[in-house]
Amino acid sequence: MHRFSVHLRPPPDLEIRGFRGFASYSIVMDVLESKDPELVRVRRAGKMQTDFSLKPLRWEGEEITLEVTAFTEEVSSALGSAILDGSLSTRLGEFEVLRVSVEEIDPAALLAGSSPVRRFSVRFRTPTFFRPRANVRGGIFIPMPLPDRMIIGLHRTWNHFLGPMEDELERREFHQWLESWGVVISGHRIETVKVDEGDKFEVGFIGWANFSSNPAYEDPTFLRKVDALLRLGEIVNVGGLRSKGFGVISYRRQDRSRAGRVGLGVVEGISSAR
Repeated sequence: MHRFSVHLRPPPDLEIRGFRGFASYSIVMDVLESKDPELVRVRRAGKMQTDFSLKPLRWEGEEITLEVTAFTEEVSSALGSAILDGSLSTRLGEFEVLRVSVEEIDPAALLAGSSPVRRFSVRFRTPTFFRPRANVRGGIFIPMPLPDRMIIGLHRTWNHFLGPMEDELERREFHQWLESWGVVISGHRIETVKVDEGDKFEVGFIGWANFSSNPAYEDPTFLRKVDALLRLGEIVNVGGLRSKGFGVISYRRQDRSRAGRVGLGVVEGISSAR
């Protein structure tokens, strides 16, 4: 797993309207298609688990920054090859590569730096939603900061792309603990928002939430995993549509300061879905 931060000079008169995560997605998919059309075909067909996430384009003076985390070697290689060409050819125009940094994500380092976290806060910086358990039908999406859905989703990403965090028995016990409210919401301030994408829209939430371990089920081993997984979540995002810039979070272990002082923030191209 590699995290790319690519600084680009945009084409003249580039104008991006709406949520900038869609523009990031468009650039990445065009780059992948230019290197290997098959990479894009199978991803558009939904034949594989999403293997990259990104942050919405960030404008900094006359430059823009594209941040992408590639979960597989295929995506890493295609992005690296395009960057070495010196420019990214896309439907939005030609982007000159100015400089780039690449970081390899080491799961061993994430685990080594983790510790049991009993109180923490998460700020949801871009629209976020979660999917229910696998046996729930109907394409339900949940625009609420449910801790079990958030952490189990990150756990599955870890096990699928970074290798097993534990054996199968402990994996099932960890999920059961989460689904039994091993971690609970202790406060929140969220706002539901609607993001337009052409002739359709997506609904998610932004804001912050405080979480704490459930004293009746407190387990230091599991809480250490929660800490490592949420640190991974800052890199790969959480919930659905991570490949389009949804689910960008900031995570912090809780201290005496109030997480509620963090505002809802402003997200480009969204409106309240009340």
